[in-house]
Amino acid sequence: MIRPKKLKVGIFSLTSCAGCQFEILDLEDDLMEIFSSTNITHFPMAKAKNEEGPFDVAFVEGAVSTPEEKKSIKRIRKDSKYLVALGSCASYGGVPSIKDFYTEEEIEVPVYKSTRVIKSIRADGIGNYVKVDYYMHGCPPNKYEFLHVLKELMVGKIPRQPDFPVCKECRENKNPCLLQRGQPCMGPITNGGCNSVCLNSRIYCRGCRGPLEDSNVDPLVHLYEKMGFTNEDIKKFFTGFAGTSKIFNKIVGRTCDVIEKDYHKERLVKKG
Repeated sequence: MIRPKKLKVGIFSLTSCAGCQFEILDLEDDLMEIFSSTNITHFPMAKAKNEEGPFDVAFVEGAVSTPEEKKSIKRIRKDSKYLVALGSCASYGGVPSIKDFYTEEEIEVPVYKSTRVIKSIRADGIGNYVKVDYYMHGCPPNKYEFLHVLKELMVGKIPRQPDFPVCKECRENKNPCLLQRGQPCMGPITNGGCNSVCLNSRIYCRGCRGPLEDSNVDPLVHLYEKMGFTNEDIKKFFTGFAGTSKIFNKIVGRTCDVIEKDYHKERLVKKG
């Protein structure tokens, strides 16, 4: 009997907090099955000795935020048959991309004594530089989604992206609608697949899994305005995890324009 060849897997990290990799390690008993059923040759967080490619599958955590990381993601893509963006940072830029909406003076100067040594660029998802085969959304992603994707690839199947909002899982879990309770929940426009983990604990969805491709964002923005949230509030809602995505970026751009106009109005009033 011919045994199927084990997948050669690499797990990499760019600009990130390493939380997505910790989520993988949190699989505990399932992790032993993964290590015995696949050939994980590159995983610096879990292995002392790591090999270079080629890889059947590469999972990449983190945003691209330096020139060196641009080179790294292109090399990983070249060495991999199948590439997975692991988490919000790899998918959209995530939390690191918040800096893209502010000036260097606002973000870097208060933290560093000198910005001369900083060689940062825009923090973007890896899809801005290379072809991505699967986006595993979330901050962190659901560890069981990682397990599902890997098992599908092990048997030669191409995993399908979840194509439903967080609200679907929230209703299935019989949670009360937090929007109806005046909280700025982003569940209606956010990719599902997390089993509404935050809402199960009565914490409103902050959109960490990024926007559904067909999400209708404008009605939700108008609802936030009726709730009394300011343009600055709304900007923060949409820049928290996926502000660089095409859908959320349009909202951020509009709110930034309004904030800028309000700022200039205030200055004119003060001068007058």
